[in-house]
Amino acid sequence: MSIDQTAQRIRQLMVENLTYGGSWSEVDEDYPLLAKHVIDSLGMLKLVSLIEEEFDVEIDDDDVVPDHWKTIRDIATLVESKKSPSQ
Repeated sequence: MSIDQTAQRIRQLMVENLTYGGSWSEVDEDYPLLAKHVIDSLGMLKLVSLIEEEFDVEIDDDDVVPDHWKTIRDIATLVESKKSPSQ
């Protein structure tokens, strides 16, 4: 799965499972999730759980920092780095 495909799936997980007061149509792979309050700390924890289940990866506590969660592309990059070579 490419970074773009991973990013698309993450966005889909967010739309289906998170509450956002704005318009999901404006949230693309490079939209500033934290700065625009698309996700907060609770949303981030929920997303971690969803991502771990969906992609069969383990997100360490050390990975739950703003630098990895700024955009969907950042999250996708993190997820891809956590996958085993056979995935």
